[in-house]
Amino acid sequence: MKNSIIASIAMATLFACNNPKSSKTETENNASMDTAKTTTVLPTTFYKRLEGTIAGKAIIMNLQRTNEGFSGGYYYNGPWLDLASYAKATKDSVYLNERNLYSSYFGLDSKYPKLTMGWNGNGFNGTWISGDSTKRYPIKLQEKYPEGSYKFSTGMYNDSIAAIPKNPKSPMAQIDFTYLKPEGNTDNIKWLDAKLKKLSGIKETSTGRQAGFENLSADYFKNYTSEVKTLGKKTDITTLNYLNYYRNNYQSIAFNNNDYIIVESLNGEYAGGAHGNYATLMACLDVKNKKELKLSDVVKIDSNTFQKIVEKNFRKLYNIKPNGDLKSVLFDNFIKPNNNFYFNQFGLAFMYNPYEVASYAQGQVAVFIPFAELTQYLNPEFKTRMGL
Repeated sequence: MKNSIIASIAMATLFACNNPKSSKTETENNASMDTAKTTTVLPTTFYKRLEGTIAGKAIIMNLQRTNEGFSGGYYYNGPWLDLASYAKATKDSVYLNERNLYSSYFGLDSKYPKLTMGWNGNGFNGTWISGDSTKRYPIKLQEKYPEGSYKFSTGMYNDSIAAIPKNPKSPMAQIDFTYLKPEGNTDNIKWLDAKLKKLSGIKETSTGRQAGFENLSADYFKNYTSEVKTLGKKTDITTLNYLNYYRNNYQSIAFNNNDYIIVESLNGEYAGGAHGNYATLMACLDVKNKKELKLSDVVKIDSNTFQKIVEKNFRKLYNIKPNGDLKSVLFDNFIKPNNNFYFNQFGLAFMYNPYEVASYAQGQVAVFIPFAELTQYLNPEFKTRMGL
């Protein structure tokens, strides 16, 4: 999910930055299921937690839809498989590409598998098709929120400003937010809602999202306008494509079980230069205890032992031989655990953003470690909560 939406965000930003009309919009759709009023028409925006099978294997899928398309991921016995829309959806059908985050940056995925799914009012039925189209398996999914999982609505806010108002050739700056809002009114839900606002960049959580995003936009455009004025004294800025700035924040769900919510915040920005940059920040939220987890809440292990486990699984995931040089991919011949971690029912993962351990061209680096390799180091409370 982390990078499956980067291309769609970039395309949306490129389109908007070539549109000189300033805009400010917010859209939200409460997409919770009402079993008494099912419909086979998909909402235009939603978050859905889905359980079921693909090829007879039990999976959990988190699927999200915004104006930029579908994104999400699922897991069944290990790492996440990322999903992104590859064709325009119909009123009741979804067309998705499946990508393995752990291999696609290094040319190991020549063709992406595809998922074609039809909405039946309570879930999806469809077909999984291999990249070479030689294998097909049935998909059967149902929207479910067992105890310890949560429903969300999704919303979007965007605004833009022209460097030279009313000039159709003017460069632009655009700011976009895609956010999640938990449903309900309990103290725990209120805590979760406040955390999600902070992850969007809203400092005062008592402020509504509309006002919060307007404040963030005002600060962003103030700085942009100031820079444009400085440059405008020296040259014709209508020719400066590098002034097509953007900043975006895209929230999505990686895990929604056991009173743990893992939120992915994909942040992208371009402020001049050869290319923009992006980073995914993972927030592991313990809704039951109203706190954000630290790595020590999940595992208690000495750093040297942990580094060896991370490097072992990095080699396995990226097809590097036991004696192979990690510098064939990374800056250094080692990789250490960081604080940008996340997990699912089967293991713990670390996300390394561009320039952190490898070049921008390598994209994000992710390492997944099965819990089977960490059993003796797991925090007892976490182990019990997860049923490990």
